[in-house]
Amino acid sequence: MVVSVEIADALKELKKDPLFTSGQAMPDENNPLLMMYFQQMVEQRCFAAGGGKFIAPAQRMADFSAGKQSAALPACSYQPGLQSTQLSEVLPSFIYQSLAKGFQLFGKKMKGYFTNEAVVVATESRTSSPVRIPRNSETLCHPQLKNLYPCGEGAGYAGGIVSAAMDGERIAKQLALVLA
Repeated sequence: MVVSVEIADALKELKKDPLFTSGQAMPDENNPLLMMYFQQMVEQRCFAAGGGKFIAPAQRMADFSAGKQSAALPACSYQPGLQSTQLSEVLPSFIYQSLAKGFQLFGKKMKGYFTNEAVVVATESRTSSPVRIPRNSETLCHPQLKNLYPCGEGAGYAGGIVSAAMDGERIAKQLALVLA
């Protein structure tokens, strides 16, 4: 699940963060690195909540949405492991509230999705590519470089693993036509 962050949201959260309220210059809405500072703040909170050793803060999904601490977490493949944490105290409130509501709503549409067997792990944050490599909307090829097919997140055509896979599939189908 993805939560979009607006400039006003990032500024509001940064103004509450001790790193920025205790000396570091507060970025303004025109600062090109504003969202990077916001991402850094969220990642630092999660790092600290996990004990500072790359242990990820986590909570069972139903507990997360109910706002209660998980007594225990199931085993997981992430190494070095998970730390049961009240994620409402770690994540910015607008992100926490959006996710809690989103999990519940999606659970009503997809049976078995909203369960305490699922684990919410904080945080996978990313920054989309600030660059978009041009490509022709019909041929999907770069308009000036023959046989260059910009694709996926790094080229600016996707925002995550699923959309990158979908873009890759679209490019592969186009290449199949070109090479046939």
